[in-house]
Amino acid sequence: MKKLLLILFLFGCENIITDISDNPDDNPDSANYGIVINEINYNSSSDSNLNAGDWIELYNPTNQAIEMSLWEFRDEDNIFTFPENIILAPGGYLVLCQNLDVFSQIFSSVSNTLGDLEFGLNGAGELIRLFDPDGILVDGVEYDDIAPWPIDPDGYGPTLELIDSSLDNALGENWDASNENGGTPGEINSVVNE
Repeated sequence: MKKLLLILFLFGCENIITDISDNPDDNPDSANYGIVINEINYNSSSDSNLNAGDWIELYNPTNQAIEMSLWEFRDEDNIFTFPENIILAPGGYLVLCQNLDVFSQIFSSVSNTLGDLEFGLNGAGELIRLFDPDGILVDGVEYDDIAPWPIDPDGYGPTLELIDSSLDNALGENWDASNENGGTPGEINSVVNE
């Protein structure tokens, strides 16, 4: 009887240990710094006046500055490591750019940027993630270009904008197409408070 209970206990523990959620808030191997992936430009407009290349906006909705030195941004195949001395101010934004020169030509007033990622984002959707220097997941989004995700950001001009930074950004219904072609990098999303 004791062996049977031990086997059942171990089997139950195995299921608990391996059943890890995709939601960083539910994942024991994730950290809650508060930083969120807030806006995604994964398939720029064909309009050369708006084509800033691929970029991702991070937002710090907390009341504390967050040290982000040596953090990593990853897509499904690539890794970009942040340089040292990167601090995201409370309520601040940081834009990660595929090509910083191209981005800066389109959005010259956006100064809190990092690049060059040296890789683009998949136009058909993919998993993107942010990790702290210890390899702990901070945030992740698996965006797509089909419902329930907005389809207009797929080459028509708008970007994907999170409706509210307190919502689960892993869910497509919590995103909308930006009201402004080219998006709102480095500032509050155009779809907030709609």
